[in-house]
Amino acid sequence: MKKTKEEQMPLAGTEEGEILARLHERVEKAIATIQELRRERDSSRAKLGQAEEKLRDQTDASERLSSLEDDCARFQKERSEIRDRIETILSNLESLEQGGE
Repeated sequence: MKKTKEEQMPLAGTEEGEILARLHERVEKAIATIQELRRERDSSRAKLGQAEEKLRDQTDASERLSSLEDDCARFQKERSEIRDRIETILSNLESLEQGGE
């Protein structure tokens, strides 16, 4: 139930001062809390940015590693093919040498 003006008027100056002081204190605490939360938010954003940068770096490194692994497998296959060709050529040369004797 809402108080009438007559019921509110009897507040003494001291009582009103106390109410205002408590209100002021609560407002100051709220301001301090908001400032702290903003600092925490900014810190969290900075940490998130660093984490995202590390993730991008790791993703790039992973992609480079995958590419190098593919290159290595391809080079090993090519090396094996070259070795087989050389062995075939040497075998052909040996058979030519034996046939010419």
